Amino acid sequence: MSVLAVDRQSLHDASVWDAVRQDARTRGESLSGFHNRNYVIDLRPDMAESLRFEAHTQVKVRIPLKDSLKVVERVWADEGAVLNALQRMPGVKNTPRHLAGLTGFAVHEYVPGQALSRVCAPGKPVDLFVVDAVVGQMARFTRVPASDLPPLPAGWSPDGDSRGFLQARVNFAEHEVREANWSEFAQLFAALSIPANALRWFHDRIPPMLSRPFALIHGDLHRHNLIVRADGGLTIVDWELAMWGDPLHDLAIHLVRMRYPSEQRSEVVDRWRKAVLRVRPEAAAGLDHDLPVYVAFERAQSLFADTMRVALTLAAQARPRKVGAAVSRVRAALHMAAVPLRLRRLATRTEVERALLDWVRKREAGGSGTVNAD
Repeated sequence: MSVLAVDRQSLHDASVWDAVRQDARTRGESLSGFHNRNYVIDLRPDMAESLRFEAHTQVKVRIPLKDSLKVVERVWADEGAVLNALQRMPGVKNTPRHLAGLTGFAVHEYVPGQALSRVCAPGKPVDLFVVDAVVGQMARFTRVPASDLPPLPAGWSPDGDSRGFLQARVNFAEHEVREANWSEFAQLFAALSIPANALRWFHDRIPPMLSRPFALIHGDLHRHNLIVRADGGLTIVDWELAMWGDPLHDLAIHLVRMRYPSEQRSEVVDRWRKAVLRVRPEAAAGLDHDLPVYVAFERAQSLFADTMRVALTLAAQARPRKVGAAVSRVRAALHMAAVPLRLRRLATRTEVERALLDWVRKREAGGSGTVNAD
């Protein structure tokens, strides 16, 4: 990864960075994202000179999406503080530099390359050198001191309380995601035979778990957030969902969202175990017993997040080919969550399509305000 020579005084020139933001929105390359509108732009010569960068240096401007559907937990408001902490850790490599953070936007180093999802589509086996690079980074995250990261919210689970940590994540999914959006989506979930108390049921049945030391968690480690650079190396981007907690939570998120083929999952877990045992053995304690519980939760909460996102996207662009893709995604989420939530039956493709289209029609008739599905 290229290293930008940054004069720290230049980072305080808000007027220049604001001009970069405006320029990015005008002529930058727009990249899709669930939580931000990202623009890649090469700095104009005058801007580069003011900021003491080389001419045509490329940067990524990140502008948070307004009125986006809240389906994810953001523990730290300042992603830049996390990236700055990682830059100070000699053992953690290949993360982008945070260049500026101002009201309403941030600027990061742009990492040239391709997302792994473009090189190796979801569902396909991942080369083992990529797997080793990812789990090696995850192992090194366990050595990042909490004192180097931003302060945690009041009442955060104490270090090592793995069961309490997972219960808190379930509570967030229940209250901040499912319950907070229930009035708008109740009809849809009822048509899909998803009970309102499904997550509460899951919470009450979390088994005793072994204590593991908490660690830095990326929180969204999948193929879109892994950049394969021109030199063949790998850079992890998009740290806005980072948090502090049980490292098995990060592994479970990775296993589910990475969409490894079923025959590769056990090998990924084994390589993660070996990597962590070399760095911080106690972080892998109880892996075989507790990881399935975390995986079950990730599949359970994804049903609510994915279904709501799909429905809103469909309402915004209801075209025939979009309907088919939407039905497939909801059906996949139902299958993944069926066992963790003990769903009594799975809606058929016809029932899913009818449920989605009925919800869209009712929403249009009611004139609901627009909520960004990203």
